Amino acid sequence: MMVQYRFIQLARQGNSKAIATLLNSKLHPEGINAKVSMFNSWLHILLESDELPDRSPIIDLIRSQLLELKLDSIKRIKLLFKRYIDEYPTWGQEFDLKLNSSPNFNLGSFSDNKQNELDPKSKINNIKNQSFNNLRMSQITLGIVVILLLVALVVFIQKTLVKQSSQNPNSDTTYPEVLLKEENLI
Repeated sequence: MMVQYRFIQLARQGNSKAIATLLNSKLHPEGINAKVSMFNSWLHILLESDELPDRSPIIDLIRSQLLELKLDSIKRIKLLFKRYIDEYPTWGQEFDLKLNSSPNFNLGSFSDNKQNELDPKSKINNIKNQSFNNLRMSQITLGIVVILLLVALVVFIQKTLVKQSSQNPNSDTTYPEVLLKEENLI
């Protein structure tokens, strides 16, 4: 009991690990794991599981747990959900914890267009666009790395040639002899 009280106190102070521990005590029986981080007054929660659960009950559970904690330093919540096998979150919600304490809580989705959420073609296009953008960024990054390696190779070769030429002069004349000959010219 004392340990749980300590976690509650830490969570109220904005400790993300304590918040995650308290949320996970409710979510683990559902097969869901929560990762929590804080950024300014935003609480970011990433939920992960093998399967996609019903969205509304999970959001209600998270919301009620956070309201119960009475988090003073938290103003907004960003909630993301993904399956373990997925690279990117499947869905997300943002909500203001302070303003939405009434029973008629209406979550605002952070997706660009509510209609796009329901349209399978739009979802496929969004996934294709994300994949294309990721591929394009990978190609650009690879190109930059190749250019940097080529520049490094050219510099290395130049330095090696300069070093070799200073060790093997082309003539048999040494530096002091050249100075003596130049002095005689004056």
